[in-house]
Amino acid sequence: MQGLVRQNLTGQDRGGGPASQPGDPVQGGLTLDSSPSGSLDGALDGRGPLFDQIKRAVAGQILRGRWQAGQRLPNEAELSSLYGVSRQTVHKAIALLAREGFLVRRRRAGTFVATSRRDRFALPIEDIGDVVAREGRVYEFRIRDRRSLRNGEGIRWPDLPDGTPILTLECLHFSDGTPIQHERRLVNLDVVPEVIDEPFDVVAPSRWLVDRVPWSSADHTVRAVNATAEMAALLGVEAGTACLSIRRQTMHLSRPVTLVHFLSVGDRFSLSGSSITDSATELNL
Repeated sequence: MQGLVRQNLTGQDRGGGPASQPGDPVQGGLTLDSSPSGSLDGALDGRGPLFDQIKRAVAGQILRGRWQAGQRLPNEAELSSLYGVSRQTVHKAIALLAREGFLVRRRRAGTFVATSRRDRFALPIEDIGDVVAREGRVYEFRIRDRRSLRNGEGIRWPDLPDGTPILTLECLHFSDGTPIQHERRLVNLDVVPEVIDEPFDVVAPSRWLVDRVPWSSADHTVRAVNATAEMAALLGVEAGTACLSIRRQTMHLSRPVTLVHFLSVGDRFSLSGSSITDSATELNL
């Protein structure tokens, strides 16, 4: 078991994507009279990557009622002509809007404005060290155990094939010397092989992964539980104390990256998120 480590809380800034993609022509000022609601505005706002600009433009047409629920959108070739970009760029924007529930894609029929949509409740993927530092407290962590093994050897990660090499980590997190969170983590070594050489003697596993490993989606399961005698002893509370249990799996390009379970003392930790509509938020609508 390693001693307490005070983490260097200096994070790495992440830059945005490119403003355009290879093969995108210069933006034009075309209009397309393709719907009963009249001519569509082909202007983009010039902020960020072109696929994001198109995403905002299309979402704006929907949110402002230019395209109605159930109405079929122009095809990707027509939208490409309207916005003066490649079909690949339009395809990416439309795919993102479909994933957010603005659009419904039907094979051979086309793309339609969704008749109803659900907002998402988004939980932050945030390093516990940042949370503690933001409260003006001193953050420290302790690695209690680490092992390299293969999936199915005593531990099974349901979304990985048996035999996949994984790293298991057990970590305890502290705020001003008081334990606030216990962490059990699995890392897919086929996706993050370099983690095997990281000693975690300066940076905690969660911070290391957030700073270095890309992810495209995350699933959370949150429950209220009572601390077992074992967990209560680690966290310095009485058995049965109310705790928050969070199970999170992050993925990148459909491949599992890490599976982690956090157990936090209820009155020492809080978690917040937002019910959001991505495109509406970007448009300030």
